[in-house]
Amino acid sequence: MRIRAITLGDKIPILYEYLEIEAFLEEKLERFKLFFNDLIEEFKNINIPVDTKRICSQPLLMYENQLTYRKDVQETLSILHEEFSILQTLFNKFEIDYFACSTMRADELGHFGIFEKLILNEFDKYLKEFPTLFTSLPVISENKISFPALKSAVKIIKRLSEPDPFKNLQFCVSCNVPPNTPFFPAAYHRNSDKPAFSIALEMADEVITTFHKSSNLNEAKTNLKNRLDEIYEEVLKISERVSYKHDIEFVGMDLTPAPFPRYDRSIGTAVESLGIEYFGGYGSLFAIGLITNCIPKKEKVIGFSGVMQPVFEDFTIALRLKEKKLTIDSLLLYSTVCGTGLDCIPLPGDISERELFYILLDLSTIAITHNKPLTARLMPIPGKKAGDDVKFDFEYFAPSKVMDIKRLTEAKKNDLFYHSKDFFNFF
Repeated sequence: MRIRAITLGDKIPILYEYLEIEAFLEEKLERFKLFFNDLIEEFKNINIPVDTKRICSQPLLMYENQLTYRKDVQETLSILHEEFSILQTLFNKFEIDYFACSTMRADELGHFGIFEKLILNEFDKYLKEFPTLFTSLPVISENKISFPALKSAVKIIKRLSEPDPFKNLQFCVSCNVPPNTPFFPAAYHRNSDKPAFSIALEMADEVITTFHKSSNLNEAKTNLKNRLDEIYEEVLKISERVSYKHDIEFVGMDLTPAPFPRYDRSIGTAVESLGIEYFGGYGSLFAIGLITNCIPKKEKVIGFSGVMQPVFEDFTIALRLKEKKLTIDSLLLYSTVCGTGLDCIPLPGDISERELFYILLDLSTIAITHNKPLTARLMPIPGKKAGDDVKFDFEYFAPSKVMDIKRLTEAKKNDLFYHSKDFFNFF
């Protein structure tokens, strides 16, 4: 088990007229540095390593506090570039690994208009220039799917894929994701002046070890519940102690057993260790549901807290895709009971915006009908087609193949992708 991330959320005056980011943050970051060091040392003392220190801000486009972005689009883009440059320099100075700035708040999608579209049309440029910047775009609000937001999202995905598809690691579409979720890119700070932190865990290995020690399904379920309860209490004790010391609120921990691209740290391996022939085969849904239902529902359990199925980040899942045993349809099915949805999926480079739109539309439907947080991080690979090998020089990614998709033919007159409707309300 490891701590994948300590994510600290705070309000940062991006696009605020009367506050300068650098002066505002210098003193805060000195304080945060001491906090991070103390918390990392506490975990180190019980042999739990911490991988990354992260900061997330409030969503970018908010409708309050005399924000400057209600001015000219080009002026706003210029201000954003300057402020992201300052933030990157500051975070490097204080050894912050990653920063997340969500594009919008879900409950403000009703404001989505031409200004927001024009800003988002340029947002890929920031992600390409600033490698530690992550962002997300919510596409549903109050059981309604925003078609304009979906269309902006697929444009960002396509633009990020050229020339380096790895850049799509920094962007996701989000559905029902609550504030202060520690996993990136979906993290964002609630609209509060008080800083708060949360913990993201990497512990697929704990699931595997627990299942290997169990002699039957019922024992596996009981043992995993007990082990996750132990982990919860262990992390809670340390986090609350450091929270009190530094007066930084501890929001909670995401008990998703995140994987790492090694066989013995893979959620795909955990699924197969229950007796399922291969991840992606029949029975996988059962195993994913079993693991998800073992995660305790307690006050400080937050975020996704389900099964994460990131194709590139999981050794066994990436391998099953190489063996053509895994499809988008399977991952959508598992999203009905898992944690994060469609994550780190290699797709054909020529996938169209329209095809991406429909994949995201289905994921959004699952999030609404099951009232659960889901995200999509889709990665078209330029010049590659279904079945082609793909590999990145990144320690968190395993080699795999481009996933096949159901290709769409010529659009009909009533094609939803060209629909002029802003929202569709399921209920």
